[in-house]
Amino acid sequence: MSKMSIRFFNDREKVSLPLLTDKDVVSEAYGDGYILAFFIPRATRDQRPVYVGLDPMTGTYRRDHEGDYRCEPSTVSQMFADRKNSEVLQEARILPNYSWDDIDLTSFRQYRTLFTNLTPSHPWAVLEDLELMKKLGGYRKDRVSGEEGFTLAGLLMFGKTEAITDVACLPDFMLDYRDIPQDTSKTRWIDRVYPDGTWECNLFQFYRRVLPKLHAFLPKPFVLKGDERQEDTPTHEAVREAFINLCVHASYSRSPRLVVEKRPDGIVMRNPGTLLISVPQYYEGGHSECRNPSLQKMFGLIGRSDKAGSGVDKILEGWKYAKWRRPYINEKSHPDVVELYLPLESLVSDSTIAELKSIFGNNITELPHNEIIILSMATTEDEVSNASLQNAINLHPSDLSKLLRKMCNDGMLVASGFGRGTTYRLNRGNVASSNLASSDLASSNLASSDVASSKKRSRATDEENVMSMIREACRHQWLLAKDISRKIGRHPTHTRTIIKKMLDRGELKQEFPNQPTHPAQRYHTV
Repeated sequence: MSKMSIRFFNDREKVSLPLLTDKDVVSEAYGDGYILAFFIPRATRDQRPVYVGLDPMTGTYRRDHEGDYRCEPSTVSQMFADRKNSEVLQEARILPNYSWDDIDLTSFRQYRTLFTNLTPSHPWAVLEDLELMKKLGGYRKDRVSGEEGFTLAGLLMFGKTEAITDVACLPDFMLDYRDIPQDTSKTRWIDRVYPDGTWECNLFQFYRRVLPKLHAFLPKPFVLKGDERQEDTPTHEAVREAFINLCVHASYSRSPRLVVEKRPDGIVMRNPGTLLISVPQYYEGGHSECRNPSLQKMFGLIGRSDKAGSGVDKILEGWKYAKWRRPYINEKSHPDVVELYLPLESLVSDSTIAELKSIFGNNITELPHNEIIILSMATTEDEVSNASLQNAINLHPSDLSKLLRKMCNDGMLVASGFGRGTTYRLNRGNVASSNLASSDLASSNLASSDVASSKKRSRATDEENVMSMIREACRHQWLLAKDISRKIGRHPTHTRTIIKKMLDRGELKQEFPNQPTHPAQRYHTV
């Protein structure tokens, strides 16, 4: 049966490109029959669009939450434009009748000064302005038509506001930074950077104005590098890398609006477009797929970007350095938007560590970083799984499975289920056999009732913390339960349990209150 299914999906008269292989179809016994599970691999940027029938404009579909939806022709056209072998990248488009009058010379001079100071011996440092602009990709000549002029990339980086938003360029272009307060009942933001006429709204000026604001509230521990204090921590580098990614990976063909929000619980960055790689590839790192290579080059020459695919690694390591929850990336559609969420919340609370010590002994804190995170999540949730842990652990799913098996063998976790449905709980009943049990635990004179009371208080405290995180996540937007789960880094089952309690307490409201089980049910803070 599975081979017949693969033959059907690999029929070029049915589907434009065969993607399924034998390993993508799994057969599981169920009752007197079998269930076939199809794991559809993500098409690469050069393979998309994959469509049914002969016409990509009418036969291209995309998964959106619980259903498949036909893509609009403009979405399909963007897929073709995103291909590496497309004739001309969007950012390389020559803008007719644009001149130096449309370039903000202040921006260009400031950029040139940064570049020269960073690499004074670089051969491009002595070039004339036009020649440097050509090297950057901001000006080019079409070798086929002979047409030459400033490119979209050049205008985006250095252009004047009126020139960029002209109907001949990007009339809907918008750059927006908002500092959102804890209490939004009196004011929607306490600081904002947007096109208000006081600055030239291009990417370079947006970078110069917004990045210092994001860096200002990050912690700066006293760390010496040689004899000097190190002001630029890995967390600062992570924010800078995320901001550059926002600019160089955006799609500037439709509704080009870049948004940065600094919230009490985290930083949110949104850019138009889709990911050119899959989410697992994103977290793996090392995949260099850029939609706007000229913009990437411009930021790279001032030491702010590279082409090695290490940007995501820097973001994840920066957050790990600060001991905050792992950043989460999400794709949304209608319109296409990529959203990166950088939570400013601690991975492990003091109450959780206290409970883990009561179970496994004081030397629990000497475990490797990933094992502590797994145990912490297993402490505060009913159960964890490979899938739920992937939002918090920077490991390939197969490596994460090996680590979970090791922790079961070490007596820390207990597994139930099989295959991809395996879940894990804390081994609370076999502490004596755990190799983590220490003399501290053995010599403890706490009565069992005191330990139980301590666990109960710890769990109640953590439940309030989870409720607080949900309130912040839903304060400014409607969210599905699964999106809430990903944002706060908790298991979906545990999240739904807390959501129900918050609904009963009147702290959350439903988008469809008369249909509690609506498949698209979303939640918002009251």
